[in-house]
Amino acid sequence: MSWNLVVATGWRLERLCMEELYRIGDVVGRRVEEVWFTGFDGLLTARVEGDPLEFVKLLNDMVNSNYYIPRYVLRATPIMVVVKTDLNEVQRAAGELAERYIAPQESFKIELKKRGVKFDRMAVIEYVAKAVNRRVDLTRPDKILWIEMFPSRTGLSVIREEENFSLMRARAHE
Repeated sequence: MSWNLVVATGWRLERLCMEELYRIGDVVGRRVEEVWFTGFDGLLTARVEGDPLEFVKLLNDMVNSNYYIPRYVLRATPIMVVVKTDLNEVQRAAGELAERYIAPQESFKIELKKRGVKFDRMAVIEYVAKAVNRRVDLTRPDKILWIEMFPSRTGLSVIREEENFSLMRARAHE
């Protein structure tokens, strides 16, 4: 079973974050099926029931309404597809997602988070971008092609900025 959420927490707080993530799933009514340590400090992957974008939206709504404020879940990024960490696989998946979720008139940018891989950041972005036949806008894109790259697996999504949970951003809007 593969993951559909990447969760960031504080250093050495992974276990507490894991417990909190299960609790959040109960509160929002979307079961967190499993959570895995990534081997990188402060970073977990998880599998949530149903649509991960819906889970993140419910999490955002919960925080914005002040119903529950997480202490350990600092960021949660929904993942639409997971592929082998191979540049051709990542490029193919990015092209398919872009075709499906970025309208021809919409702009995009690529947000790459890579850990434990030796690829050059800009080389990966340029290579992946070749598969996306849409206008690039680095300051105010309509959509973000989000890439979470780990040594063996890479997760990708096409999301709007607000479809990514950030506790810091949520607290700033109070």
